[in-house]
Amino acid sequence: MVTVDCHLHLTETPSQVPDWWMTEMYRPYGGVFGSTDGAWMVDLLDRSGVDVGLVQGADIRRTTWHPDFPEEHEVFVPNDYTAEQVAMFPDRLKGVVCVDPIRDVGAALEEIDRCVLELDFRAVKLVAAYQHYSPNDRRLDPIYERCIELDVPVHIFTGWTPTITAKLVHADPVLIDEVGRRYRDLKLIVALGVPWIDQCILMVAKHPNFYADMYHYSEMGPEPLYGALETFRSLSALDRVLYGSNNSDKVRVGREESTVPDVYRSVNEVAERRGAPPFSDEEMAAILGGSAAGIYKIGA
Repeated sequence: MVTVDCHLHLTETPSQVPDWWMTEMYRPYGGVFGSTDGAWMVDLLDRSGVDVGLVQGADIRRTTWHPDFPEEHEVFVPNDYTAEQVAMFPDRLKGVVCVDPIRDVGAALEEIDRCVLELDFRAVKLVAAYQHYSPNDRRLDPIYERCIELDVPVHIFTGWTPTITAKLVHADPVLIDEVGRRYRDLKLIVALGVPWIDQCILMVAKHPNFYADMYHYSEMGPEPLYGALETFRSLSALDRVLYGSNNSDKVRVGREESTVPDVYRSVNEVAERRGAPPFSDEEMAAILGGSAAGIYKIGA
């Protein structure tokens, strides 16, 4: 069974993202960061024992600002850069479209069409908290409708971020409930994040076309992961859980390092200690790549 990491960020610092922004982002994780191009990603996949990674750039130029660095506001990793990196490792990397729909909805639709139809990108990423809009904003309806037409999933960031200019009011996963009610055919990947883990799980369990990106658990150990997976299983949603690492470089200061799929393979040790039901090989294979291969059409 193929293994897939659904959550990887391409970045060249400082040419695409200023140092101050990266310093702010990595402050809770020890402050160590660097550029992450396609070769870096493939090395991470190799070290993690993962076959394929979904890689994304970024476009938060419109809303990025720091009072001490007023001229350094470009956080922009273009889709063409993502395409270049994917082209160097086509069997290992698949592209994810990044757009700012509020900047220009029409241009965003054209860019999605170009990236999906011409460059074979496999999903669209929306970062509402960073771009200062609610995911249920009706201005996004054309984006959701186009993704349904193209049969590509929308990947939405939720939860906490140390980026000061981000608006956490827009990161509450309850906001995507309306999107799921409005568009039942939309495939939507929810990036689970604190403090709304339970809400994320319940949103995924409620909507049959919602999936869970478990990137939050790359920062943690197998104990909390077991609890989350058991909740998904109890709600008959375990088959929509996806492994994501968020570059495997954001282990919080003072926490156990657990940044590769081995933490997933350790959950049955937790089950044994608790005298609780283990996860089958088939269930773990689906989490580590089988379910993602289906939604991203990996192998197609």
